Amino acid sequence: MSRTGGRAAGVGGLVAVLALACLGWAVWATASAGSDDGEDARTGGVRTGGTRTEDPRAAGVKAPCREALRFADRERLPAGAKDASCVVRHGIDTLYDVRFRIPRTDLDTWLADAYPDMELRTGCVQEDADRCGVLNLDPYAEGGAVAVELTVRDGSDGLALVHYRPFNT
Repeated sequence: MSRTGGRAAGVGGLVAVLALACLGWAVWATASAGSDDGEDARTGGVRTGGTRTEDPRAAGVKAPCREALRFADRERLPAGAKDASCVVRHGIDTLYDVRFRIPRTDLDTWLADAYPDMELRTGCVQEDADRCGVLNLDPYAEGGAVAVELTVRDGSDGLALVHYRPFNT
């Protein structure tokens, strides 16, 4: 056999082995997706008794709102805010999700004071948001946040539901 023919056979064999490995993985992933135990191969979620539970890193865990606000160098919720709840998500990044209801005028006052450079726009990616904005913090917050995201859904009662999300990257 010539030297060139041996190389061609070697490359062809390598391609065949890689193809079989990919095929094996695809079969395993398909079979695992239908099982009721272990990890869900497609999403990385965990299945328990046939029902999918969220990965705690994706779902987040309840956090004290004071901790969430300190992350963004804020002392307290804006004046007029009520029904606050706070969640933290850790992964590669840290993200706090602070949700509260507030009269629209109080929200505008708080934003003008806390984040005067933040521009809220309409046509947000989140279909349930009426207004949204993102602001890169310069300088970064001493608490750790490098940016804040805000989504607002205006209620018919004059209150806005706000999702205030300081995060780092």
